[in-house]
Amino acid sequence: EKVLFDNLNWRIPRGSRIGLVGDNGTGKTTLFRTIIGFVQPDKGNIALPRNRRIGYLPQDLIKLKSNIDLISYLKEKSGIAKLEHSLKACEEHLASLSAESSKYQASLKKYEKISNLFEIRGGYTFSTQAHKVLKGLGFREKDFARQYTEFSGGWKMRIILASILLSSPDIVLLDEPTNHLDTESLEWLEGWLLNFSGTIIVISHD
Repeated sequence: EKVLFDNLNWRIPRGSRIGLVGDNGTGKTTLFRTIIGFVQPDKGNIALPRNRRIGYLPQDLIKLKSNIDLISYLKEKSGIAKLEHSLKACEEHLASLSAESSKYQASLKKYEKISNLFEIRGGYTFSTQAHKVLKGLGFREKDFARQYTEFSGGWKMRIILASILLSSPDIVLLDEPTNHLDTESLEWLEGWLLNFSGTIIVISHD
C-alpha cells in the first residue's frame, strides 16, 4: 500500500481557481475522486456546501450508451430534460384541476418552483447555448443530429465536457481537459473558464 495524503487539510474558498500539479502517481486524480465521493478516505471527511452542483471531467472515457441525438443527449445529461418533463407533467395536472381548489394552488406553487429552477439553469436558452458550446469545442452543425455512440473516444470526451459546461455547475473539476482538444477548442475553453464565476480546480501538465 502507498500513502497518498496524510494529515491533509484543504479548504477551498468559493470562487477559487486552482491548478493541481504534480508527478504522475502522486494522487491528483484520486483526490478528485475522493472529493466527489467515488473513493472513500481511510479517515477524515470531505465537507461540501449543500446544493452545490459539481461538474467532473474524468481523465478516462466514461462508457455511456445513447441512441438519441447530441442535443437531446446534452439535455438529458445536464438535467434539463428532467426539468422539462416535470414542467409538462405539472401543466397537465393543473389543466385537470379546478382553479378554485386547494390542490390547484399547491400544484401551481410546485409548477412555479420548477419553472424558476428551469429558468435559472438556462432551460429556455439551452439549445442556443448548447450550439455555442459544441461549436466552441470543435463540432460542426451537422454533428448535432448524430448520436453519442457514433463519435470516437476523443470526441466523446468533448461531448462529456460540453455536458458539464452546460449543467450550470458551481464547482468544476477538470482532470487533464487538454488531452483531447486542439489549439482552437483549447483557446475557447480558456475563455469559458475565464468568464466562469464558480470554483475551478484543474489537473493539467499544460
